[in-house]
Amino acid sequence: MALKQMDALAALREAAGEVIETSLCDVQGNWLALVNAEEGKRLAFAANGEAALSALWKDVEKEADVKDVHVSVMALNANNAALVRRYVKWTAPTACGTKGASIGFSDWLGEADAVVAELFGKRQLKPVLVDFTTEDSEALQRYFVQAVDTVTWGVLEEGYKEGYGANAAGLKTEEEIVKALLYGYSMIGFDCSDKIDLGIEKLSDEAVDKRFEQFNETFRAALHASYLNAEFKVGTSKITFTENQLHRIVLEYGEAIMHIQFIYNSYLKNTPWDIDFELDLSKPGKVLTPQEHYLIGNELQRNGIKLSSICLDPLKDSEAVNDNLQLHCEIADTFGYRLSFKNADIAMNDTAAAMKYLKGKVHFKMNNILWMSAIELVKALDADLFGKLCAACGCEATADAADRALVLGYRKALNPKEESNVAADMKAFLEAHHAEYAAAIKENVAAKLKNI
Repeated sequence: MALKQMDALAALREAAGEVIETSLCDVQGNWLALVNAEEGKRLAFAANGEAALSALWKDVEKEADVKDVHVSVMALNANNAALVRRYVKWTAPTACGTKGASIGFSDWLGEADAVVAELFGKRQLKPVLVDFTTEDSEALQRYFVQAVDTVTWGVLEEGYKEGYGANAAGLKTEEEIVKALLYGYSMIGFDCSDKIDLGIEKLSDEAVDKRFEQFNETFRAALHASYLNAEFKVGTSKITFTENQLHRIVLEYGEAIMHIQFIYNSYLKNTPWDIDFELDLSKPGKVLTPQEHYLIGNELQRNGIKLSSICLDPLKDSEAVNDNLQLHCEIADTFGYRLSFKNADIAMNDTAAAMKYLKGKVHFKMNNILWMSAIELVKALDADLFGKLCAACGCEATADAADRALVLGYRKALNPKEESNVAADMKAFLEAHHAEYAAAIKENVAAKLKNI
């Protein structure tokens, strides 16, 4: 017999502590919730007698029987987070697809929970509450599973049922991709920049043509037939290729295109659940031309690779994002994937234009806004900690909270291996000022959303 909510709630309160009622949810006729116990926040499960799920929880700290209701109180650990995602479907990340708009967030310290989620309840926007890279993981000594677990608990606490995504970004190896899939990430951000041969750009036209001649005749003829002496319509624009331009693109991006196909076919083509496959082409010192973008998109589509998005970073490639924005948007729209913009909160001039050109099919990564909200709060409330933070980032203690050195210095300031790091101090501060931090985040994110 299914356990009544009223009976479960009473048992949880008596045996576990204050129930966070927004988290209370039905699980196979039993009830699950987060509680504020004496030891801190915990997960509690109320079952009508013995339940199969009861045996799966790890680190059960307390068990009690209240009338006919058995209550288990557990730690918030990785095993239990995975079980919550499995049995409470709305707490698990899901793919965004290619049709709508979404906003990504990066929580370097794991203290923002999912407080931004409520801002998306009545919007045609999907939040991607985790955007975490391999470089972030290494610098912050915080693992991919921790990032998705933190958001799982946050979504459960908020009772947010509208759906969210989680992006494992900057992945370069097969092992990293497999781990991200095992952890339940809904978006795989593959960084193939190491396979792009920038040395080709330094070669003369003659040297490029000579290198291209090393390919077999059938391959060369097929490329020429596909791309030369033709105009390719993308939106209101047209793309054309010169012979040498085509040769350069093939030499520079050929290995990357082949590697992308291998990764997709090996790990992402036949997943039993929908996955967003994002391709990161940004590389310092490299401007992505419209011709390069078109050829990459065309070759991947021709070979059956289903991209969800191509990621551009205006910090690395301002020209592609800000000067050729419309053309790149039209190319993406032609091939049916979205464009994704990293650091959109600090480096993108016109998010509204991208929404217009991409017909609302876009992903903006506000990677820095949660961290910037923390910096602002520290500056306002704790001068000593702000001074330490500035010192760790290599800037003056009089710096503005939006100073680029502070905003982008998080990997050094929060790296436990750095002697001057302030990670522990920042976490303690944000835990002590959780309500103020949540309010600051909501205010800053809401202001950004008005322009999208």
